[in-house]
Amino acid sequence: MTHSKRSLTVRRAIVSGLTGLVLFSGVPTFAFADTESDLAAARAQLEAIGRQSEQITGELAELTGDLERTRGEIDQKNSEIAERQELLSTFASSEYKGGLAGLLEIVMASESFDQLVSSVTYMNKVANTQAETISEVKTLKQELTDKQAEQEKNVQATQKKVDELNEQRASASSLVNSLDAKLQEELAAEAAANAALQQGLNAGSSEQIQDVENTETPDSGTGNQGGGTQGETPSQPTPTPQPQPQPQPQPQPQPEPDPEPGYNPGTGNAIVDRAYSWVGKADYVWGACAPGQFDCSGFVSYCLTGSYTRLGTTYTFLRWPRVSNPQPGDVAVNSGHCGIYIGNGQMIHSATYGVGVVVGPVQSGMVFVRY
Repeated sequence: MTHSKRSLTVRRAIVSGLTGLVLFSGVPTFAFADTESDLAAARAQLEAIGRQSEQITGELAELTGDLERTRGEIDQKNSEIAERQELLSTFASSEYKGGLAGLLEIVMASESFDQLVSSVTYMNKVANTQAETISEVKTLKQELTDKQAEQEKNVQATQKKVDELNEQRASASSLVNSLDAKLQEELAAEAAANAALQQGLNAGSSEQIQDVENTETPDSGTGNQGGGTQGETPSQPTPTPQPQPQPQPQPQPQPEPDPEPGYNPGTGNAIVDRAYSWVGKADYVWGACAPGQFDCSGFVSYCLTGSYTRLGTTYTFLRWPRVSNPQPGDVAVNSGHCGIYIGNGQMIHSATYGVGVVVGPVQSGMVFVRY
């Protein structure tokens, strides 16, 4: 067999062996597109719920403020009512005690008929004024009571919407975490399967080449062994083909990483000071960014800007430039929580219901970004 035929046989054997290895290795296939698209859709839904929650929470804060102002007006009117009732009671008591005798005193004390008429008219005016005051107070109190009842109804309805959105957000967040975990498992499984496949391909190549070499024998020349007829050349043993080295993939050039944003100590210290100003003085209220009430992203937004204006959610912060050497005033964030880094592995954050704004350790899995 010639050298070219031997090489062709070896190549065919290798191809056949590798094809069988791929077909029957049982390596699973992975469909990351579905998981990635589902995860992207779930994250978009979570952000949409967050935006809607911010709007409804703002409406709730406005309605609550109106209700508190109405309650204040009612308290003020109650004070006025008490004063007027006291005046009316004093007048009625005086009239009751005087009775007919009081009227006779007025008649006897009058020096003329005109003075008598004037005195009686005055008493009637006082009585009419008190009656009008009573009616006016009752009407005003009823109007305020009706207004308060309507406002309380609106607040309750809006609070119900906020609670429903909180439940939707919790479900969407759970779905995002589940899909993210699934995607990580699929990526790990793919990496393991690729490594096993590559190892099997390398082993299969060596075995196929060795089998072909063992089954073939050198060609025999014509004539007697040890010599030959005149003019013939003794056959030479064909050299054993050496396996061709596997081509090594060329390393792909890696893009230069984006430069980290610069750090301003003055800005960082101001951010930390604002964070400390609410430690132990603010409650956790989901969707809130207001004095004494924050959720985690609302608190970070306030600390960064100094105003009660929300910059976004945790997913917004995750897209900001990351830093490898965090400094005080940077944002510590993962997909579910965030806070202001203050150094030494600590952060200030609006933790959860019943806890509020506290100092605590940076949570596992958090990255650091700079505003």
